[in-house]
Amino acid sequence: MKKPLRANGLVSQHGWFEMNRFFVDEINDGKARIKDGDFKHCKSVLRLQEGAEIYLVFDGKEYIGQIASYETNSALCDIIKESEQTREAGIDVSLYQCIPKSSKMETIIQKNVEIGVKRIVPVISHRTVVKISEQSKEEKKLSRWNKISEEAAKQSMRNVIPKVGPIFTFKQMIDDLKAFDRLIIVPYENEFGNSLKNIHIDRSDVCIVIGPEGGFEPYEIAELKLAGAHVVTLGPRILRTETAGMVASAICMYKTNNI
Repeated sequence: MKKPLRANGLVSQHGWFEMNRFFVDEINDGKARIKDGDFKHCKSVLRLQEGAEIYLVFDGKEYIGQIASYETNSALCDIIKESEQTREAGIDVSLYQCIPKSSKMETIIQKNVEIGVKRIVPVISHRTVVKISEQSKEEKKLSRWNKISEEAAKQSMRNVIPKVGPIFTFKQMIDDLKAFDRLIIVPYENEFGNSLKNIHIDRSDVCIVIGPEGGFEPYEIAELKLAGAHVVTLGPRILRTETAGMVASAICMYKTNNI
């Protein structure tokens, strides 16, 4: 086996601590291939040499690998061992986020992926300013958002890439929330008595529903309550829509010992 080469400067028990991370499609006979955009990034941008140690992620598991050789369109890697590090949270948090204006959704996706959210569902409610009516525009948005999720998952050392989409109407969201036995949490600026800190998280699946810039309509809150949601306050200050999901997700992680 080739001696591990320096990747970016910090020593670890396996060669170098800050190793680069790549998701792969399969592992066969102790080998894996880095393909497509990751291959170009690995070879031309990072300029990792043969023998460099890297993290490889497949099917939610993390492995320590080593670049064996560069081929025409892929990098062939040897699997050294499965990592013992636990990266994913012990609860599955889904964020239902009403789409905000401009590029705020990109920040929401990036930061919630870093926190540990497993799924992000963009929602169009009554007061949502952004309306995506054409399928081509929706596909373009979702492609961009899923790319941001992938980049954030790599940066934050996740073992899964959270899925973003499809875009739901408010009714579709309600139907989806009713379909499974999950804890539903709705931070709401007009709720003052019921605090998230007092909610007992007794299920492994948690849904956090965040309204648009103008907030939910009263009838939407009523429908969420009928779907079994816990409408809560996040404190005496009003949080922006791009902040509320991050705060609620982090609190859920803290309450379940996942931080």
